[in-house]
Amino acid sequence: MDTDALQARLVALVVESGDGNFSEQDLAAANGSLRTLNYSSLSYMRLIDAIENELGVYLDPEADNALFENIESLTALIRRGTDQVDA
Repeated sequence: MDTDALQARLVALVVESGDGNFSEQDLAAANGSLRTLNYSSLSYMRLIDAIENELGVYLDPEADNALFENIESLTALIRRGTDQVDA
């Protein structure tokens, strides 16, 4: 999956995991920052589960919070995980 497609899928997963508290437009206005949107810990857990199920990449929920802060950092994290799975 190319980076643009991955980011588009992540945006959809972030919105779906956020329980309808914000839209893709809200996320774009926040420059992709989940922290700015006050993403809840439950939403993060749902997101991590969705990423694992859909993309096959294990994410450690105990990892550095900065890795889960925005769409760009999540994309980089998933890319690293995908590289490890493909190796």
